[in-house]
Amino acid sequence: MTPQCAMTPKTILVVDDDASVVEAVRKILGKYSYRVLNAATAEQAIAVVKEQLLEIDLLLVDAVMPKMSGPELADILLFLRPHMKVIFITGLDSLTIRLAFDRACECVQKPFTAQFLISKIQEALGEASLETDGQIASALDC
Repeated sequence: MTPQCAMTPKTILVVDDDASVVEAVRKILGKYSYRVLNAATAEQAIAVVKEQLLEIDLLLVDAVMPKMSGPELADILLFLRPHMKVIFITGLDSLTIRLAFDRACECVQKPFTAQFLISKIQEALGEASLETDGQIASALDC
């Protein structure tokens, strides 16, 4: 079964210092026709946002990264792109992030399933739920 394509593909920036997480997320998002940009560091993410001419609809960012936390990076990127949605990928729960970074947030906890990730993204972007196929819906250990 082929996933349905959105009329206009949404662009998602994935920021994580773990290359295996980035690659797994790229594969999942690609099957749902999202445009995927990625960065391994906060500095790279800032450069991507400054250089990117297309709208970036969603930031999918690790909450805990070297040099700059995901919430700190999100604040900088939201200054540049105020309409961008944000979801944190984390080993922490949303309450811990709320307490540690003094902010409410949407989180996808590691490890996660591809189906759960897609569901959170669709929810954040206000998209109707797309059918998931069995191949993508299998558990993903990130």
